[in-house]
Amino acid sequence: MIAKIISDKDVMHWLPGAGEASTALGRRIVASEYLKEFIAPWNKLGFGIWSICSRDGQLGQAGDFIGYCGFIMGQIEGAGPELAYAVSKSMWGRGLATEAVRASLDWIFLRPDISRIYAVTDKVNTASRAVLEKVGMKHEKDVDLYDSVAKGAGLLPFYVLEREAHLLMV
Repeated sequence: MIAKIISDKDVMHWLPGAGEASTALGRRIVASEYLKEFIAPWNKLGFGIWSICSRDGQLGQAGDFIGYCGFIMGQIEGAGPELAYAVSKSMWGRGLATEAVRASLDWIFLRPDISRIYAVTDKVNTASRAVLEKVGMKHEKDVDLYDSVAKGAGLLPFYVLEREAHLLMV
């Protein structure tokens, strides 16, 4: 299922591991790393990544994998879990990422031990930035994550959301 995302160059352009996913072997390695990163937090911290699947047949057969959304272990001390999501290119512009992110935020902020989450995106990924802003996330600073500076992408916009701010939007 994750291969659908990793094999799409347009989707991977915005995600970590894009360069490595340019070959069949690289895609297998990236898929394996993604799955480890998506599953490990469930065992350690009680959260992780969910699959986004078509539910009613309008977007394909019911149950078809169309993306992922959820939380990975944060890389920045005190920033909380990192929101991560992607949807298949054929699903872009339909509001699915926003819907999945909102559902994920509703779920994570039910946990009393999570009061803050963050997300990063590419500076020029206006669609992803729009999703983050629609759900109430605020740009706080720019950071070097995923070797963004070394890879030529520069600093990444760092968005945050506090539980209280989210609850005011619900």
